[in-house]
Amino acid sequence: MMLIVTHVFKPLNLGTLYNDKFHRYKLRLAAMKKANKLSDTDLCVMCGMCLPQCPTYQLYQTETESPRGRVALMQAINQQKININSKALLHIDHCLGCLNCETICPSRVPYGQLIDEFRNQYNQSVRKPWLTKLILKQAAKPDGLHALTSIINKPVLKQLIKLGSTFTDLPKNTLTVEPTHLKSFYAGTYNSQEECRGEVSLFTGCIGKSSDYRSIKDATFILNQLGFDVNIPEQQTCCGAMHQHNGQLETAKTLLNKNRAQLEQQKSSVILFFSPACGASLKQAENIAIKDARTFILEALRHQPLNFSTQKQPVALHESCSHRNMLRLKTLNTELLNCIPGIQIIESSDPSLCCGAGGLQSINYPQQAQALLQGKLKSFDLMQTNIFISDNIGCSLHIKTAITGYNPDIKVMHPISYLASQLISNEKK
Repeated sequence: MMLIVTHVFKPLNLGTLYNDKFHRYKLRLAAMKKANKLSDTDLCVMCGMCLPQCPTYQLYQTETESPRGRVALMQAINQQKININSKALLHIDHCLGCLNCETICPSRVPYGQLIDEFRNQYNQSVRKPWLTKLILKQAAKPDGLHALTSIINKPVLKQLIKLGSTFTDLPKNTLTVEPTHLKSFYAGTYNSQEECRGEVSLFTGCIGKSSDYRSIKDATFILNQLGFDVNIPEQQTCCGAMHQHNGQLETAKTLLNKNRAQLEQQKSSVILFFSPACGASLKQAENIAIKDARTFILEALRHQPLNFSTQKQPVALHESCSHRNMLRLKTLNTELLNCIPGIQIIESSDPSLCCGAGGLQSINYPQQAQALLQGKLKSFDLMQTNIFISDNIGCSLHIKTAITGYNPDIKVMHPISYLASQLISNEKK
């Protein structure tokens, strides 16, 4: 007896089958990408070339405070080989994001991206000081930090911050502000008295109005002297760098998009920025002609030289990690300062050493930041000069907290401000 089994097949729809498989493939791929955002840690071959370049490794002299050690910790946590604990997270969060390691890495490990992504994934597990949270919240608002500094200038809150710093070891003058003339000089268009060569816009960011006002004013003055009209757009927001490096990647992306939308509306041929940290962030935006203000001024001076007074006193030059390792404008500061006749530049004996500011790291880990700053300041001979040039606002604010201990008369200035101070002009301030 033969048993006959019959199968009834439905008509095969190849299009549906393909779409269904493709949909499942996309879901699996998306899941893999989400799970493997830290997969680039596998690029690290643990050679150890990064160790001598890392400021926190030099400070702590422990493997877990090095790029190689942090990569190993990120791998172990991501692969669930070790439990997430505050000590492991602290070692990773100590990173300043200076990216010295990336400049020496033979395997091209994207260390900065890995640190940012890890902080983003484990943001809720890392405790931040209340002041950091407040700054990040305010910086995300248009003109938010200026409003915050206006509040902080009130005597009652100053005393509370002073009291809080007693318990948290916050460096003094963490939020140094320069409120002078802010109402009379900020947003608007400043026309050149010379034959107009074009119009540029200035990106001042979230803190420029409050703490980098002098650089804005001096850049406008020099650009006007070179024949450029200067537009300073209203309602500028943070570039997003602080949020990106503090585990808030979505907020950073939102701020970048807001700035891009606003800057795209400008009629100017180019957008100029002051802070290398802001510039590195803004360069991620597409369809915007963005340029370092120092580069633009230097190129303009080569075509139309201005007269600068001869300088006999040397000046000390600090170059930020974002300038050296993100923008990689190796000789820009020295070339700009060399426009001044007779200039003598005092350089650091350890130029790659981070000053410890690290964006908000001077607030997150003030003892670490101050220890690194002391090492940085000691690398200069500051008895020869009363002028200290710093190209990044975050570094400048941090340096101001301790530099008078080496020379009580010293001034910290942006290179553009120092250039403006030496410019010979009938309209000079």
